[in-house]
Amino acid sequence: MNTLMQTLQYAITHGYDYHLIKENDNIIEKNNLYVPNISQLKNLADGEYNLAQIATLALEKKHTELDEIIQHAVSQKITDIHINQSGIYFRKNKSLQRQELDCNTISEILSAMLILTHKDSLLCKQEISTTITILDIKCRLSAFSMDSKLCFAIRILNTTAPSLQSINAPQILQNLAQSDNGLIIICGATGSGKSTTLAAMIDFINKTYSKHILTIEDPIEYEHKAQKSIITQRQIQRDSKSFESALISSLRQDPDVILIGEILESNVLRLALNHALSGHLVLTSFHANSCSHALSRMIGMLVDDPFAKQNISDCIRGIICQKLYVENGNLKTDFEILVATPAVKTLINENKINQINAQISMGREYGMQHFATH
Repeated sequence: MNTLMQTLQYAITHGYDYHLIKENDNIIEKNNLYVPNISQLKNLADGEYNLAQIATLALEKKHTELDEIIQHAVSQKITDIHINQSGIYFRKNKSLQRQELDCNTISEILSAMLILTHKDSLLCKQEISTTITILDIKCRLSAFSMDSKLCFAIRILNTTAPSLQSINAPQILQNLAQSDNGLIIICGATGSGKSTTLAAMIDFINKTYSKHILTIEDPIEYEHKAQKSIITQRQIQRDSKSFESALISSLRQDPDVILIGEILESNVLRLALNHALSGHLVLTSFHANSCSHALSRMIGMLVDDPFAKQNISDCIRGIICQKLYVENGNLKTDFEILVATPAVKTLINENKINQINAQISMGREYGMQHFATH
């Protein structure tokens, strides 16, 4: 393959606009593609290729409808965007709203999405979850097929780590974050702000203590800058093949605090318990609709382990369950909090999970609370 065609292949693969006018006085191709970062190809041309050989290759950035969609989403505090053949939908304050767009606009946006997700990989795998950056705005992208047609779900990410104060977190979350070891679980439904709460707790530790904080995420959402602590952020598929693999190797990386982005598998839960029992502070998110439900699910995931209840009761420090509600047009967070007092640990060990809610009711002096809204 000659140098010119190599460069064209690079341009297409990485999503560049190009207008190839002629080679040897013959018009050979013309095309338009979405351009995420034109400087990459310019640097490549300056470094690896002779510019005289590709003098007929002119690059330009194309303004796309996708840019406008993302900018509008950020300005309107829209959290999620859904794109498919039938249209585009915005989620704001938990409600989905269809956007009125013509077919050509939807087609252009779908074409841009295909380039961003590398069409061949998507068609091969049938679903892809990754992060993308559009106009310096970081997004979590899930691409998947439905009835052989492609669909996309985009979550707008706020990459600046929040503080516990900025999310109006109860004081007990800061107290729990001061633990030297044990397991802290943030649970709730998808989109309830679990990642934000975890990021705020990591931010507090980072600003307060000199520790090594290791995060294992899929994908990385909030980007932490080292302050008093050392921050190591590892992303699944980019830096490690799986949560299990990353956790197995983590103890050799000298962490004090380990954040596990999400626990979905029993093997990951076992490793989280093991690391918490071995003297590390482990923070993680988990899908459950209440603190007692979280405990029931954890015990159920480890039903084949006769020591599961004992291990959970030994290492648990607290469970925070949260949900979002709308108040005066704004999203607010409501918390249910369980603190692992001796009485709570005994109930877990004896599998009396049905009595956990009573402990929350009696535990206000320890920072426990029920949901304020229903």
